[in-house]
Amino acid sequence: MDRRCFMQKTALLAAGSAFGGSLLGCGIELPIPCLGPAPAPVPVPGMTYIRASEIGCALDCNLENGHNKSTGGSATDDGPRINAAMAGASAENPITLIIDGSALISGLFLPSGGYWNIAGLGCGTGFFVKKGTNNDGIHNGPPNAAIPSDPGPPAPARGMNVSLSNFTVNGNQGDGHNGDSTTGTRQGKNGVAWYFGINLMNLNNIVIENVVVVNTPAYHIRLSNVSNVKVSGCVMRSFGVNTDGLHFDGPANDISISNCDFTSGDDAIALNCPEGYTGNISRVTVTNCRFNSFTLMRLYTINGTGNPQKFNIDTVTVSNCTGTFTVAGFPIGDGSFSNPNSVTGLTVSDCTLNAPAVLDLSANFGTVVLRNVTLIASDSARGPGLAFARTAPVYGPMTYVGLSLILDNCSVSPSGHSLSAALILQNNSTISHLEFNGFTARASELLKIESGSIGQLVVDSIDSSHIQAPVSEGGFSSVGLVSGAGVLATSWEFPDAVMANEVPYISAETGLPSIKINGVVEQYSQS
Repeated sequence: MDRRCFMQKTALLAAGSAFGGSLLGCGIELPIPCLGPAPAPVPVPGMTYIRASEIGCALDCNLENGHNKSTGGSATDDGPRINAAMAGASAENPITLIIDGSALISGLFLPSGGYWNIAGLGCGTGFFVKKGTNNDGIHNGPPNAAIPSDPGPPAPARGMNVSLSNFTVNGNQGDGHNGDSTTGTRQGKNGVAWYFGINLMNLNNIVIENVVVVNTPAYHIRLSNVSNVKVSGCVMRSFGVNTDGLHFDGPANDISISNCDFTSGDDAIALNCPEGYTGNISRVTVTNCRFNSFTLMRLYTINGTGNPQKFNIDTVTVSNCTGTFTVAGFPIGDGSFSNPNSVTGLTVSDCTLNAPAVLDLSANFGTVVLRNVTLIASDSARGPGLAFARTAPVYGPMTYVGLSLILDNCSVSPSGHSLSAALILQNNSTISHLEFNGFTARASELLKIESGSIGQLVVDSIDSSHIQAPVSEGGFSSVGLVSGAGVLATSWEFPDAVMANEVPYISAETGLPSIKINGVVEQYSQS
């Protein structure tokens, strides 16, 4: 986490932010979004139900500021009562806590193996983390279960069956002296443990529904070594670096995120293989979410160039999402010499992103498809230029190898800035297959190749009316082959040497419509 924190701060200082000065602030008291009232859970046979009001909890806390809501003085710490009441949860005795009021807590440390639930009643019910707790708001296991935050392998066996619904967690961010953390550092104790709003570890079958998490010292919700996770209808709202919304540490698999609203000073969703116990991350779907954050999703498979620990992320689908981002919506990284195809099966569809780029590339990738994606190009982090996809500007010179990048019916909104190029390629990176099947933009070039190569460029459909040139000067020397049904319609000139057979084009040598037949250039007649 320390390297990532340093690099994140560097990026923010260099780029500015969509959040202005508040992004780096601390000690912010945020208004709490209300998701409406919720009924108590319908009883399930075999489940024990406990109401917080019936086990002696005072429930006297103002969730916005942590004070006693009647007197304005100190609220009562209900954490110990809740922990004692929930301690017996097990496969034979699953327990649901109904939080029917607002509780001050010095951390909820619930059974590590799961078989417990927390169900609120909507607005006004939930938890405020007490000053000096120096721990997560809610986690499974004893108080020290999350120390250190990044224990490394091996990942332990998983418990199961935890559900959180219809309540609020105020993480009491503070400045490292007056909030949850009194370590002198807002996030927690660096190198040991950061403090999260909710921290679930080593579990299968997690449901988090209609939970509001605000003002956290570090990540809103951290999930490490988990599977079969469903997150829906949640709101996460905090400012400052390292306030990721949903942060997954490897290994993790079968994750569904829907209808959530993210406002954070860091990654809204982080798939961070090299953190926690470390491991691969597979099968993630995100749909119908809104974002205002540093990135939409970080896909992180290697912790720095040359690191021997290398992991993979596969089968990630993001659809019907909108948001504003400081850097690219999807950083793929963070280092050279990652595994081949370290991120593969990424599909982004029907999304609108207000950002300097859709993809920031720094690690090897397999197949990436962008379909019906609209970029509103913003100037929040311009270098190395505004682009649909570009070499990542944040983490220093990095070389990657990409297998296939497809842009299908993608566009750049005229309400934003013009692009330098659709793709900016640097650091001797290579992409084997680059395909445009419907692309509209205002750009200086389609491809800006500073160093590196494109194996095959496929042009099936491009609106070239506002793109000045197909490649930067001299760039065709770095393109292996050009093909596609839409090459001729661009009216751009292409060198004979790069053209595939039986593809009509305008020859850069003659200025005439041409076609190659068995490697021989002939004049092309459209009649």
